Amino acid sequence: MSSRQEIIKRIANSNKNVLILGETGTGKDYTARIIHALSPRSNAPFVAINCANIPETLFEAELFGYARGSFTGAVKEKEGLIEVAEGGTIFLDEIGELSPYLQAKILRVIEEKQIRRIGETRKRTIQARFIFATNRELREEIKLGRFRKDLYFRISVVKIVLPPLRERKQEIPSLVKEILEKERNRDGIKKVITSGAVKKLMNYHYPGNIRELENILERAVLLSNGEVISEKHIRFEDEIERHQEEDRLSPERLRQILEYSRWNKSRAASLIGKSRRHFYRLLEKSGMTECIKKRRFPSRSSHKDDESPYAS
Repeated sequence: MSSRQEIIKRIANSNKNVLILGETGTGKDYTARIIHALSPRSNAPFVAINCANIPETLFEAELFGYARGSFTGAVKEKEGLIEVAEGGTIFLDEIGELSPYLQAKILRVIEEKQIRRIGETRKRTIQARFIFATNRELREEIKLGRFRKDLYFRISVVKIVLPPLRERKQEIPSLVKEILEKERNRDGIKKVITSGAVKKLMNYHYPGNIRELENILERAVLLSNGEVISEKHIRFEDEIERHQEEDRLSPERLRQILEYSRWNKSRAASLIGKSRRHFYRLLEKSGMTECIKKRRFPSRSSHKDDESPYAS
């Protein structure tokens, strides 16, 4: 067990605030979920919130909730995402993207362990644990006046630094195993990978970190017709020949890719190394756009009607 894994295991049982630092795609969300899973709060909710995705004007309503009639459109009361996480863990990703005004709001919640819904006077005590993450250098942001020093010290009681994948390639075999297991659990597709394929993966530099590794393996699952992923199925961005790849993308193949990606066109495009715009052109060329518009092929994904669009 690495020292980082030991730290994660040790802090999981505490209630201390945790700050996870690392480049985009290094697994900050995954690490936060592991901390929650190993903690006594594992049976309570884990609520992930991407701060960069919430417009400032909606931030308080989304996190703190609101009373009925507190503003135009508030036709009924709503609990905020922090209340949803009661007894569990709140993961505030991209905390460095918040404005100083919203930083002050979060600081008060952390210090008082209380929230107040918009339009209400009474405060509600919260019993959730906070985990934060950012890809920014917060100490530099403090010097530039973009991040509050007092908030930094509150959220960084414990810090976990996730090195880029290129600096911890020894973890790639175990990551590959986890990712393929996740694919099996999600889509029922069982695959084994050859040692040659793993070796090829370990020789790559991963500018996109773990997220790119996941993408490469998802693509390999699609490219391998049998149960074995070999070296030839491992394709990096600079290996994908645009024109040769397009020739193999029949309407049936595009449909398979869309089904596999749960009809998420951005993910489907990424899986075959195309931009979203280029992927749309392929769909149009193959006469697939009308099929999608008419929902001829139903999506396998499902979402709760009341699920917040800002929860990660």
